[in-house]
Order: sequence, then C-alpha cells, then structure tokens
Amino acid sequence: MRIGVLRYPVRTTDGMAHYELVFLNALSEVKKRVAVEFVSLVTPQHDFMSLALAGGLNYRGLKIEALHEAALYQEAPEFYLGQPPPPAGPELNPDSFYYDRNTAEAYRKAGIDLALQLGPHAYPFVARTPFVMPIYDLNHRLQPEFPEVSASGEFNRREYLYINTCRYATFVLVDSEAGKEDVLRLYGKYIDEERIRILPYYPLPTATSLPSAEELERVAAKYRLPKRYFFYPAQFWRHKNHAAILHAVKLIAQQSGETVPVVFCGSYADYFRAQNFNEIRALAKQLGIAANIFYLGMVPNEDIGPLYTLSSGLVMPTFFGPTNIPPLEAWSYGRPVITSNIRGIKEQAGDGALLVDPRSPQELAHAMLRLWQDEALGRDLAARGKQRIAAYSWESFVDRVEAIIAEACERVAAGRTPRFPVADA
Repeated sequence: MRIGVLRYPVRTTDGMAHYELVFLNALSEVKKRVAVEFVSLVTPQHDFMSLALAGGLNYRGLKIEALHEAALYQEAPEFYLGQPPPPAGPELNPDSFYYDRNTAEAYRKAGIDLALQLGPHAYPFVARTPFVMPIYDLNHRLQPEFPEVSASGEFNRREYLYINTCRYATFVLVDSEAGKEDVLRLYGKYIDEERIRILPYYPLPTATSLPSAEELERVAAKYRLPKRYFFYPAQFWRHKNHAAILHAVKLIAQQSGETVPVVFCGSYADYFRAQNFNEIRALAKQLGIAANIFYLGMVPNEDIGPLYTLSSGLVMPTFFGPTNIPPLEAWSYGRPVITSNIRGIKEQAGDGALLVDPRSPQELAHAMLRLWQDEALGRDLAARGKQRIAAYSWESFVDRVEAIIAEACERVAAGRTPRFPVADA
C-alpha cells in the first residue's frame, strides 16, 4: 500500500500549518510501525523550501539543511486594500462531479493507493483516488456573516468541497465530538457516523521544552515587549474577535485604572484581513489605548514559545470552534488561558481556562483583570491546563493516527470505499 501525503507549504502562526507539522511528526513515527509506504507529494515551485526549513529533505541520504528561517514579510495593509477583493470564480455545482485527468494521471504514475490530504482540498476526489481528509470546521454554514467564510465565492467553494468530501472520503477527520455532530447534522445525507473519525488537535511536540533564559531575553529585546502582557497569536480574520480585546482593555482602564498591554501577532496578507487589521488599529486609537497594543506581524516559529512564556496568558475570544490550537500551546508553555464559552471550546477547555461570552467585552475585561491581579489564579489555571493535555499524550496521538491509517488501508484493500462516478471518456 502506497499512501500519498498531500500538504501545503509550511506557514508560520497558522493553524493549518500547525496541524500539518504535528501530523507529519506523527507519521514519521507511524511509518516505523506499519508495512505501508508513505510519500510526500509536493509541487516543486512551492514545497521544497518549506521541506528544507522543516528538516525534511535529503539527497541520496545526504541531509539538506536550511541555513536560516525563511524571511517573513508582508506588505503594508494598503497594498492589499488597493487590490479588489478576490473574484468569486466559477459557480461550482456540488451535485456535479468535476474530474481532473491531469491530477489523476499524476497519482497513477506515483502509484498512490490512498491520499492523505492534511488540509481541506479537492485534489483527491477530483482525481477519483481514495482519500482521508480533515474538516476543521463548518463555520461557513454556522456563521456565514463573517466574510472570510462566505464572501467572494468562498461559501460556494466550501460547499462543493465538503459535500464531495463527505460523499467520497474513506474517512473524514474531525477534531471533537462537536465537530462530528456538525458534519452529521449539516451533511448527514452524504455521510454517516461510520466514516467519521475523531482526531483531537495536539500541540507541537517541541512545545514540551520551555525556552531558555537566553531565548526569553532575546525575544523580549527583539520585539521590545512590555514587562507584562496578554498574548494573542491569530491572523487578522474578523472572527478572531480582536476588537473585543480592545474594548476590554479600555473597560479595565476605566473601571480599575490598570494598564493592560496586549501583544498580537499574525498575518493580514489579503483584502479581508488587511481591512480588519486597519479597523483594529483605528479602534485602538479611537479608544485611546493604542500605546497598549503591540503588533508584531508574522513571527518565526522559534519565537512563539518565548512569546507565550513571557506573557501573563493567552486571551482568545474567538467566535469559531469547535476547538482551537492556541489553548493547547499556552498550556504547553505553562500559561493560563481565557477563551470563548461556546460549544466545543468549553468542552476542550474544561476547568483549564476562564470562559467568556465572545460578544461581551465586559465579561472579557473581568476575566483579564482577574488574571492580571491574581497570579495564584493564573498558576492554578495553567496547572489544570497541563493536566488536560497530559491526559492526551503524544503516544496516544500517534497511536490514534496509526489506527486511522491502518483502518483506511484495510478498507482500500478490501474495496470498501465510496465509489466515485465514472469519468467521462
């Protein structure tokens, strides 16, 4: 059995990049245990640099190593705002099946029996190849008011992708019971419980070692960080709800006199994110708190751990779930978490976080002030968070990945996978 692993170029401070890196780390262990051949399918123009940076390239046994991290750069927001929003593209009919002969031929030449697609993409099913694929969330159906999941044809693109994924996937991977319920409730006519597998998110294994004093000093000086701050690593999508944090910081200052800095990092490199980023900066200025808000832009992976460790905790009032990766990262670095009291997230966080209504800056301000003034509470929450991730070990994550792959291979070998439509001659 030959499994083709499909991925995107490694990105920094990006949830999909995190998912891919964790999955690839697990596969590096799984391949030692199973009689299956894995091959990473890449497009040369995109992936060779990212694989070198991840330490994943060699030539005839000679390891290829990158001398330094990739340069992280984005233009000023006005560059992205000066371009029109992305075009909608052709209307895709979810009930019509589009066959990509070129991709199918590429898979055939590569001898691929099963495609393991690490992010949601149509490659496997348009090539009529058995596949396993994750569905991170279905917020285009649950919260279509956010343009990042609905505008410029995005709603239609996701519908086409997820309907056909549910129709033809050997397995669909979800992050939680809540994620499974969403798939069954919204796409139950195309898939049943028997083809859904739960694989909870896991923090990058490198997060288990805390940064050294030298690393902390380097990062604090590099970004000129305040002595205390809350941290939020998130791209500037509107659903990430940076605005609620700004209103909370203003409320804290008004009600207690406390000055609470917040450090943001993440990309705004498209029209919708750049628009939101400018609105966030304007709101901070309007509220009179601009001096307390720090924008680091995109940061390399090596700086994320120190940024968490130096912080007073993660504040993440997102509107989207079912679950999220940053709370796992924060707990890994021994930091407390404030996040949203919404379905999925509250089950993920349990007693390891302060949960707030993401629509209530007042609730958020109260939680932030509690953590800011009560260090014992922060230590207690961080310890509970550590316990939550310890209950789901790296070994158990790898075992779960292995079991899913083994079961998928069995189904492919036995011909127990959904049948694709016959391609046109």
